[in-house]
Amino acid sequence: MGCNDISSDLLPIIKKNVGVIEYSLMMISLTIATSIFFLGWIAQILGLSLIQAIVSSIIGSFVTAFLMYLNGHAGVKYGIPYPIQLRPSFGRIGALLPITMIIIVDIIWYGIDGFIAAWAFTEMCFLIWDGLNIENVFIYTPITLIIYLIILAIIGIGKIKTIKLIDVISGPLLFLFFLWFIIQMIGNTEFSNIPIWEYKAPWFGSNFFWSIAIQTAWWGMIVPNISDICRYNKHTKALIFGSVFGLAIPQIFGTIIGYIATCLVGGNMSPIEVIARFSPTPLAGALGLFFAFLATTTTNLTGYLLGLMNAFCKIFKLSWNRTIVIITISAFLIAPWYIRNSMEVAYQLLDITWYYSMFLGPLVGVMITDYWIIRKRKLNVKELYREESKKYNNGINWNGIGALIMGILLEYIIAAIQEKLFYVYFIPLPGFELVWYYGLIFSSISYLLLNKIRR
Repeated sequence: MGCNDISSDLLPIIKKNVGVIEYSLMMISLTIATSIFFLGWIAQILGLSLIQAIVSSIIGSFVTAFLMYLNGHAGVKYGIPYPIQLRPSFGRIGALLPITMIIIVDIIWYGIDGFIAAWAFTEMCFLIWDGLNIENVFIYTPITLIIYLIILAIIGIGKIKTIKLIDVISGPLLFLFFLWFIIQMIGNTEFSNIPIWEYKAPWFGSNFFWSIAIQTAWWGMIVPNISDICRYNKHTKALIFGSVFGLAIPQIFGTIIGYIATCLVGGNMSPIEVIARFSPTPLAGALGLFFAFLATTTTNLTGYLLGLMNAFCKIFKLSWNRTIVIITISAFLIAPWYIRNSMEVAYQLLDITWYYSMFLGPLVGVMITDYWIIRKRKLNVKELYREESKKYNNGINWNGIGALIMGILLEYIIAAIQEKLFYVYFIPLPGFELVWYYGLIFSSISYLLLNKIRR
């Protein structure tokens, strides 16, 4: 059955089935992915001390958690998904622009995290069988990736019930493993070489702000469409507990682990290789790689798949199962399965974090300002789903589109003034540290002014 303009998958959730504990466990499983260790590695190569890395992680992760609460409130209160939540601020037709933005970001990460999960599983096989040449692991990863994406597609057909079950089971196991790994790393005889207080980058200098910005942008990508995940919550307080204990605290621990591991191995090995080669026993290493695989898998399911499904259904009017097939094929084509060097994966993670951050900050600013200030948290759900509704802009809300464009444009202006424009395939992008924050603030102010002028 194809999707109508308002499909059954986009209708508001009336019967909620996710509580505080369950949502917190889902967020833990979403946050604790193998890629999160790179946050500590980034801080280390920026010249930050361990304390500076922790402080930047606290600031960045708690800002993200706060924004998740603000933008997810409408999803929990009214049970609406991201495509419908956009209608008040962008209009029914205008919402296609921010929907497309999230599709591009999510499908890229879905492919990259799929590759990382397949990579971890392949390393685990090498470690268990021990007869294969570990240097050839990237040759076999594309095969593992194909199998992995097919399995993920089968799980996705089960929708939120299957996804929630996997998250609730994997969350506590992942936390226990990473806690054990921290203890093992601290017990290493070379721990004294880790620069706990010594730093090369000054406090409140450029590199310190870079670390804060990356910590914010890392999970800031799901702030716009967080309602796709949290609209199944029974009450809004699950947003607070889930964002703090499920996202911020695990992200801080992940940063610490990544920082320590990077220092101990010289900064030239991926987190996957650190687990495989520095675990106390092969069995522990295999178990760690399995958890790395499971962590990234649950992140793909809860963080990307649901949002992609709703977005594709809205734009292309396809059935759930057909959309799964399209996403699976696209993810394989986007995934870096052609890479033969682990450091190339690291640099791709660094790049993609910065590519999307400049666009999503302004988007979040418009959405939060519309809901909390303009609408004062009051939405008429029936009017939201009416195609001819004048109350929520049947066509395009030019205030929202204009504020989004103005927020991005002001980012470029600030970058040009600071001479921090850089180019990716001849495309100029603003390269100053806190571009995510600037964009959010600029778009919020612009949206308020446009609403006042056009009232």
